[in-house]
Amino acid sequence: MLYKKVMQDLRSRINSDELEVGDTLPTEKALSEHYGVSRVTIRNAIDELVKLGLVAKRQGAGTTIIGKTVVGSLLTLKSTNEYFSSTNTTLEYKIDEFSLIDPDEELVRLLKVEKTEKVYFIRRFKLLNGKPSVYEESYMPASLYPRMNVMSLEGSKYRYLEEELGLDIDGASQDFEAILPSESMCRILDIDPSTPLLQVLSIGLLKDGRVFEYTKLVSLPGTMSYKHYLKRGE
Repeated sequence: MLYKKVMQDLRSRINSDELEVGDTLPTEKALSEHYGVSRVTIRNAIDELVKLGLVAKRQGAGTTIIGKTVVGSLLTLKSTNEYFSSTNTTLEYKIDEFSLIDPDEELVRLLKVEKTEKVYFIRRFKLLNGKPSVYEESYMPASLYPRMNVMSLEGSKYRYLEEELGLDIDGASQDFEAILPSESMCRILDIDPSTPLLQVLSIGLLKDGRVFEYTKLVSLPGTMSYKHYLKRGE
């Protein structure tokens, strides 16, 4: 579809150095003349960018860029805060639940803990420029974090582990999958049931081999992008 091509070109321009967060896109009329298409096509393209969380329509102020797609490498483990530190995106954390639970059999296996050990359950949202864009559920062995509290989680989790607790993070095993949102996720992220989401399941390891977390991240399309160079074997 023609509007998809326009949307993809605008998305590339937004994610480049040509435009910054806070900039206003040209008017529908100007974009229509630039691309040689109808204003309806431009309107449909911009609606797609709104769904991706890259722009917002504001009455009397035009269409404003509110985010960029952050590209990460699959070769390096980074926190969300580290990914967005090089952009003008404002990142906030909203803690929805922080509790101690008894692990079920799956958590015992994934976290390599005993059935009698307690596990922290954390549910939080990451807001990009004020909009809920990343949903996170984490399970962390309580024995590793004797001083953890809600305030510990109102920022980068990796920074807290490394700088506050002095833990040495080795890396993480991660599985990526495209999923469709549940009813509750649609309400939380204010999206349509047909909107595809990126889900990342991550098991984090310390350098001494201990598992420090099992985390599920679900992000809106257009929020995160990962690139990886695969070299062909001999």
